[in-house]
Amino acid sequence: MDNDDEQEIQKSLLKNSLQKQLDEFQMLSAIFCNAGELQVDDYSCIDNLDSYINGETDRLHTKLDYRFDLPLLQDQKVQILVELPHLYPALEIPRIVIRSSGIPRDQERMLTSKIEQYIEEEVVERDEPYVYQVIGWIQDNFTELLQTTGEKKEHPTVPSKRSDTANEPIVFERLWIYSHHLKSKTKRQTIIKTARDLKLSGFSRPGKPAIICVEGQQSDTQEFWRTIKPLKWQKIQIKFNETETVSDEKEMAALRHFESVFREELFCEMDEDSDTEDQPMSMSLFMKFLEKHSCGYIKKELFGFQNASEAPIS
Repeated sequence: MDNDDEQEIQKSLLKNSLQKQLDEFQMLSAIFCNAGELQVDDYSCIDNLDSYINGETDRLHTKLDYRFDLPLLQDQKVQILVELPHLYPALEIPRIVIRSSGIPRDQERMLTSKIEQYIEEEVVERDEPYVYQVIGWIQDNFTELLQTTGEKKEHPTVPSKRSDTANEPIVFERLWIYSHHLKSKTKRQTIIKTARDLKLSGFSRPGKPAIICVEGQQSDTQEFWRTIKPLKWQKIQIKFNETETVSDEKEMAALRHFESVFREELFCEMDEDSDTEDQPMSMSLFMKFLEKHSCGYIKKELFGFQNASEAPIS
């Protein structure tokens, strides 16, 4: 078999997988048809997959991801985030994550592991789509899943990373993260929730470009990076990091440049109460924000210019 034949076989497998994903999503849309139950942040991803299947484009620039908002808790809805790799269901498994403000981060991670375990052990026919099977299993067993993962949380097997041992240094870290763009409401919510759960200060600026700054104990800033990096990005990188060893929490607090609560900032000329993430960032507002928080030095690292007069026109 020559390379051309092999490439054609791989392309055929890919198209077949993508078609099954779209067929499954259409089925799910018919089942979870109540307002807000099943949502897609960017419907252009469906158009892109459809165009690739039909041979109208040779480029796949996105993956199909969507989320369920279901009343699994008594007083609030729970999000189930689904991200499908291109070769699901044939060769790859989906990433399915549970998110809720009423569930601690470490318990969310255990729930994700339970879902992965269920797929590995209970989903027999993986040649056909099975997201619906997994969602049904979560709905049927959610109370039990919360109980079992909650019990593990109450009896940790390792000491807390925040225990202050006499000889263990505390390292303060500030990460400056740059991405090509950030529009997905799911990712934006994940960023805010993760930073707040880890007690990090800083900010996130959605849109294009996207800029995220987190500061706090290094073990927590690195946990934040490990959490958001695997999310679907066109491009994301740590542009600059600052570290300093401190003796206690009081000394660490003095190094923070931002308020204790992590916030999303838009830096748009329009009313910031409106949904303005599609608006271009006002560089002048961003520069003022950095100067206000004693971070004017970072503009060189982020954008490659030193003085405000060198900034691109917003």
